[in-house]
Amino acid sequence: MGLAADIHGPDAAEPAPPEAQRWEFFLRRGARPICTFVRRREGTAWGPARIVVSYPGAQPEVPPDPAVAWDPVLEDWLLAHGVAARDEANEVARFAYALRARFDAIERRRGSAQFVAVLLRCLYDRQCELYLPLERKLGAIRSYEPDARTANTAVGAELKLVLGSSVEALEVLGYPAERSRTIFDGALAGYLRERFEL
Repeated sequence: MGLAADIHGPDAAEPAPPEAQRWEFFLRRGARPICTFVRRREGTAWGPARIVVSYPGAQPEVPPDPAVAWDPVLEDWLLAHGVAARDEANEVARFAYALRARFDAIERRRGSAQFVAVLLRCLYDRQCELYLPLERKLGAIRSYEPDARTANTAVGAELKLVLGSSVEALEVLGYPAERSRTIFDGALAGYLRERFEL
């Protein structure tokens, strides 16, 4: 499922955004656009997320497009057309932000308590290095693993779908399986650090 559908529901499919017309023009002519995810600190908070699309190797040379606000429909289009970020570090930031959007939608629909409980179980199952720091921060210190039954709930299914589809999207962008997992792990860690202030 795409970001827009994950966030707004399965009936949220929208037509290609207007910005995509230019991007598609270059794709049809053999150029491989890349995107740069931009999000800057503004004091103690993060500013709005933006995307800049550029066309390395285009002949004749073309300047990058102006920055556009990050939007799930734009992100879906970029992923569907195989537009990767400029480098792996930028891909980590881009996917961390997309995870935030997807997880925030699940948390709003299902409630924070259930979302966090299931997220802890998913992190435990993935052997995520931030599982223990998060568990300690949330005050859930215990000597046993989180309840395995939470992974078999509707929330668990949604989280597993997001986790799996994110890794698959990275592979579709052309990253080898091992690099896809590394990028995804970095994105997940970025989300957790920001969301839970780890």
